[in-house]
Amino acid sequence: MKKVMLLAISLFILLSGSISAHGLTASEKKSDGLSIKVNGVEVKSAANHVTTDGKTYVSVEDFAELFDRTYTLSKGNKEVVFSGETISNIIMKKNEPTAWIRDLADAVHAQNVSWDGKQEVYVLALPEGTIQITESVPSMGGHWSNPQEGDLPTGPIYGVHDGKLVFLEYMIAQDDFIKGVNHTNVAGMKGVPSPAVVQMDIEFQKLGHEGFEVPHYDIHAYFITDEEQHQIK
Repeated sequence: MKKVMLLAISLFILLSGSISAHGLTASEKKSDGLSIKVNGVEVKSAANHVTTDGKTYVSVEDFAELFDRTYTLSKGNKEVVFSGETISNIIMKKNEPTAWIRDLADAVHAQNVSWDGKQEVYVLALPEGTIQITESVPSMGGHWSNPQEGDLPTGPIYGVHDGKLVFLEYMIAQDDFIKGVNHTNVAGMKGVPSPAVVQMDIEFQKLGHEGFEVPHYDIHAYFITDEEQHQIK
């Protein structure tokens, strides 16, 4: 009988410690040391926390501020309206509303939300309509853009590796430079948080390449170091 009870207790512990949909168990994830990033830009707030069921809740005010947007809080502190979406199940923390990161990400049409084993939650939030257009390329990652908005071939093109933003790219035809063609008010990180540029590559493609088969310059603004860039396989 004792063996049966011990087996049942052990099984309960194993099941309780199973990996959640967020990547970590509730017991493994703690609010201390929690890092929330949107495109690599940190959402800094003492209100950010992890609930007992393993959900990451984030300051609505600080998240909205990254996108230069506002929100409204219901009288009962149960809902917020943010980016045209009504988000329920609000938790007041340190006298400010917090919401599940997935709900906030959906409200800004984020492309991806990922969790890692170091208590970092990363939201990839590129301009709405941006989709992946190539598989991962060594030293760069996958390429994302919005063909419907006519972003190609000039850009912007966004480099993404392991769900994280690593570069912003533009392609300018050599002939444009020769003729003195201006490219003004070209879209980029408008409307979404942008990390700092760490380094740049400007490469001449003499024969062009697939997607832009004329002599041109590839201009990459990297948000990661050169060493990190060349670790991408």
